Amino acid sequence: MIYVLEDAYLSKEGGVLKVARRRGQEVFLERPLVGVEEIVILGNAVVTPALLKHCAKEGVGLHYLSPTGGYYAGLTRTPAKNAPLRVAQFRAHLDPKRKLALARRFVLGKVQNGLTFLRRNGALGWEALKPFLQDVEKAANEETLRGLEGLAADRYFQIWARLLPDGFTFTERNRRPPRDPVNSLLSLAYTLLAKECESALHMAGLDPYVGYLHEVRYGRASLALDLMEEFRPILADSVVLILLANRRITQEDFEEAHPELPFGEGFPKLRKEAWPKFLRAWEERLNQRIRHPLLGKSHTYRETLLLQARLLGKHLMGELPEYPPFTVR
Repeated sequence: MIYVLEDAYLSKEGGVLKVARRRGQEVFLERPLVGVEEIVILGNAVVTPALLKHCAKEGVGLHYLSPTGGYYAGLTRTPAKNAPLRVAQFRAHLDPKRKLALARRFVLGKVQNGLTFLRRNGALGWEALKPFLQDVEKAANEETLRGLEGLAADRYFQIWARLLPDGFTFTERNRRPPRDPVNSLLSLAYTLLAKECESALHMAGLDPYVGYLHEVRYGRASLALDLMEEFRPILADSVVLILLANRRITQEDFEEAHPELPFGEGFPKLRKEAWPKFLRAWEERLNQRIRHPLLGKSHTYRETLLLQARLLGKHLMGELPEYPPFTVR
């Protein structure tokens, strides 16, 4: 994974990716393209046609994010040739019973991992999430299920906030825009997680835009949002908590909010100089190995995202009786 934070010039020279300040000027990075799977651009970088063609041909993800971590657009892999799998995906979406059953599995995974994460970290009151597991299992329709998911998320964050170090206030999860540094970091982590889930679904041959828990809307990768639910606590929330609890990121790493700016523009933003600390922690977590409870083998979290996408595909094709969300103990 290559992250480009500068306003740089990206080119392909032979089999090498070069990142320079400008064309013909100081080179920041040279990397063999054979080892590059994704490029994430957070600045106003120029990408040469030769590099764009290589990314399209070889399936290298090229993603453009705003300086605050908002997702703009990306060049992703060509849709897989497994048309029967996507037909099965669409059929499940159109079947109310199967759609509800799949949505329920994503929510169960999220609640279980949230509960485990809080318990592992010694958060007072983690037991309050337990009743939601039974309630989710009994949810009779999508509206009830989404309501329970929202209530569980609110309760989870009330407890999660108790783990934050002094100096960081967090009263509720808010976004568009995030109104405090903690929410700003969470939004950034969720953007990167959604991108990882979308890439995994593409690789597994699924359509990231047709989901089950999240309704289909133009331009929204609903299935990527579904898949990321079970990984929010153990990847995104975990990285944010580690960075803050270990003082790797402090209040000084944020630009102050400016209330005189229009709504949506004045929220706290991670300073450019602090981005490497966040991205380093994010990559460390994605590359951490963990034993998959169903498959019984050790994989990185990034590999596990792909494995879950493929398990979802197997369920849709009738090879598994239900989708098994990834959960930790």
